[in-house]
Amino acid sequence: MDAADPAYDARIADPQIRQFVEYWRARRGAAQYPARAALDPVDFHYVLGDVVLIEVGKAPPDSPFPWHFRYRLIGSNVSARDGYDLTNKTLEDLPEPEYRERIRTTWSEVCDSGRPAHYLRQLFLDRRLRCYEVVVMPLASNGRDIDMLVSVQRETPLEQTAGSIG
Repeated sequence: MDAADPAYDARIADPQIRQFVEYWRARRGAAQYPARAALDPVDFHYVLGDVVLIEVGKAPPDSPFPWHFRYRLIGSNVSARDGYDLTNKTLEDLPEPEYRERIRTTWSEVCDSGRPAHYLRQLFLDRRLRCYEVVVMPLASNGRDIDMLVSVQRETPLEQTAGSIG
């Protein structure tokens, strides 16, 4: 999925997520990816509570995974929905194993491919049905080597995610 592709925008149901993707595109300029420093939270106040910033690094050689992820910021809406705040903790600290592996797969996919990810998801966590739309966009301090991810995750009505398993 290429964020420069107009069909990418057509798949995004939430207009505020679509607006954030357009903002991300504008902030990257001629670079492959925008830097974290190019994003000003004042500019995307409309989704600030739904934003997650993730620091990305190559995992140590003894790790079974190629990437290491650390939460740098978790928006208040995401923390409230999840029931915990993992700011400054690693993905390994996420308490739900199935959810952790789903997130790891998505984040690794973005790091490996360099392409943003978009999903409409419906899943049970902690005996609760969660329906949400999410985008995960790469960031790079030097414009080309991914060192952070920015995600926007917003709740959606059940009917919007019906049949979605992504």
